[in-house]
Amino acid sequence: MKIAAPTLILSLLAAPALAFTPERAALMVDAIRANECAMASDQAEAALGPLGLDAVEVQAFVDTLYGAGLVSISADMSVLSLQPILCNAGDDAALAMITQAFAAQETSIEVWRPEFEPARGAELIATLRGLDCVLTEDAAQDALPPLGFTPIETRDIVAVLVDSDMASVTEDGSELRLTEATCAADPESDAPALAALLAAWDETHPAPGVVIEERASE
Repeated sequence: MKIAAPTLILSLLAAPALAFTPERAALMVDAIRANECAMASDQAEAALGPLGLDAVEVQAFVDTLYGAGLVSISADMSVLSLQPILCNAGDDAALAMITQAFAAQETSIEVWRPEFEPARGAELIATLRGLDCVLTEDAAQDALPPLGFTPIETRDIVAVLVDSDMASVTEDGSELRLTEATCAADPESDAPALAALLAAWDETHPAPGVVIEERASE
C-alpha cells in the first residue's frame, strides 16, 4: 500500500487472475486498527507484508472499503484511516461491514479501463517536465494535490504512460520517470497522443479475469 503515491503503484497494470475475499480484507483492517486505526504509506510494507498481502490485494481492498465509506485517505494521500464505525467495531461486526462492502460490488469486476481527460494527462506530463521529468513520492505529495489530481485519476494516467512506454517506474516504486523521448517531445502532442491511446485501449488490452470470491455459506 503506497497511499502517499498511488500513482507509482503499477502492479495493478497487469494484474493476473486474483481472488479477493472479505476475510483477507479483514486482515488489513485488523493491522490498521492495531496501529490506532490509521496507517501511513511508510508503515504499510512492514505491517502488511508479513500478512501475505501484496500491493494488488491492498489496492483492491482500499478501493472497495473507500467506496463503501469505511475508510478515508488524507488530503496529501499519505495516510489511510478507518472510519470510526469500522475502527470501533468488534471482529464480527467489522467482518460483516467488510462483507457488505464486497457484496455491494458486482460479483465479477468489469474490465479495468483508464478514465481521464487527455488534457489532464498532458497536464501531468507537463508537471513532470517541470520537475526534470522525474516524480518522486515526496514531489508527488507536494505537486499533485494542489493541481486537483485524485489518486484514481493519477493512477490511470500513469498506467497509460507506463503501458505505452512514455514513462517508467523504478523497481521500488519510488520514482516515475518520463522517457527521454517523452521528456523532449512537443507538449502540443501530448493530449492527442493520450487520446489515441485511450481510444485503442479496449482493442489492445484483453480482460484480466479478476473475480471476487464470495464467502462460503456456513
